[in-house]
Amino acid sequence: MAKTALVLTTNISQIDCSQMSTITGLAIVSTEPANTTTKYAFKAASGAWRRWNTTSSAWENLPTQELTATSLLTEGNTKAELLAVAVANLQWLAGAKNDAAVALTMTDAATEPPSVTSITASGTTASTVYEKVITSDSITITSVDSAVDILDIKVEKTEVAGGTVQVKASIQGNDNSWSDWRTVENYVTTPATEAKAIKIQATLTAPTINVSQASLASVSVKHRTDNVAVFAEGTGTCVTKTYNFIREMQRAHLMVKRPVVPDTEIKAYISLRPKPCSVSQEVLGVGDGAQHTYTLTHPANVAAHTFALYFNGTKQSSGFAFSSTDGKVTCTAPAGVSVTADYDYNWLPEEFLPMSYDAQYPDAHNSEMVNDQFNYVATEETDPKGSVSAMRIDLIQKKGTVTGEAVGTGSGALQSYELDHKAKIETLVIKAAGSPLAQADWTYKDKTNTLFVTAPQGAVITADYDWAADPVYLDNFACIWNE
Repeated sequence: MAKTALVLTTNISQIDCSQMSTITGLAIVSTEPANTTTKYAFKAASGAWRRWNTTSSAWENLPTQELTATSLLTEGNTKAELLAVAVANLQWLAGAKNDAAVALTMTDAATEPPSVTSITASGTTASTVYEKVITSDSITITSVDSAVDILDIKVEKTEVAGGTVQVKASIQGNDNSWSDWRTVENYVTTPATEAKAIKIQATLTAPTINVSQASLASVSVKHRTDNVAVFAEGTGTCVTKTYNFIREMQRAHLMVKRPVVPDTEIKAYISLRPKPCSVSQEVLGVGDGAQHTYTLTHPANVAAHTFALYFNGTKQSSGFAFSSTDGKVTCTAPAGVSVTADYDYNWLPEEFLPMSYDAQYPDAHNSEMVNDQFNYVATEETDPKGSVSAMRIDLIQKKGTVTGEAVGTGSGALQSYELDHKAKIETLVIKAAGSPLAQADWTYKDKTNTLFVTAPQGAVITADYDWAADPVYLDNFACIWNE
């Protein structure tokens, strides 16, 4: 069965001939392997879809304007037909932004699909051109099938003697549509703008020949690769499995190995409770065909998930009601049938108590790791103790806001400083003598928490920003319980 596809240009991928007064050529870069077909059609942005009639040597409207892959494969032109059109017959493209439609198909016998890399028109203008427009290819920024956060966009450019560089971007959203071209500042927002892909367009203008300069060195886009922020400005929790010891435990010792991460904290907790008691085949009564309500011998703190009801030793999956609040069972058993039950009681909820933080030791084998020590001792009769226990470890990323952090004093040259905390770059404001510095005067490397800044000689440099610690994780831990 043949496979087909229809591809249409969008508002940001049109064939832009709006500045051309004369068209000098049309170029199509594509591949069309054996057993494949590709057909094309064109239109001015506000016009009708058109094809080249090879018989009359003239352009005409397509019979089918509501394009489908099937209709265009029947009515459109081949690449060879279009490239054979004389330049004089391409002039209707000049002075407008034009759209292209491409239909592709491959049969079951095809070993590879057809492809279209680009469709471009070349031309000239009657006036002197002081402007150049550069457009990037589409850049995918997500590793998943959904839009992710754009965290920052930085532009490095040179503008001299009236030369200007204007950088715009278009983003692809979750619906796969592309936005209009907007200056890059519009995409650095709070909350963050989300995108699946991005295109960059730079307009370089140099009004005075041999004097003005306009150049673009780079555009960098900082973004997430997915929107799963592990331990994002919060607390991660690790809970051990629940251990059931034979003897009652009153003391515990915990060692946690973790990396050294500024502005993070580790807290530990312990749960101790008595072992539940199990009851097997407790006799509730004998059925007589009527409904009866029975009360368990031990109705306090019954674990509902352990309750099972039996008629003559056969477990019942339905047809009864059980309340763990008061231990009552309501059922209707046939006459002469023995009614029994299994259950656990004295089942207490798991309550975690903080362990005392004793000390921190450097790791003997890795200078980037430390070992935190925690302890618990039941010193009072009322302190929790028991044979059923678990540990909980909280990994806390601290966060906050800084206003007016003293960074240093300007020298008129580039200097570097380490900030007190890991800054969220989108919130960072650097000031010299109380006035915000231009973005071009400073950069921040979040991996090293380093600020690079050029400020006037003698000016006091300060920083305002929101901050959040880097994630911290457990390398391993060891727990010891004793009586």
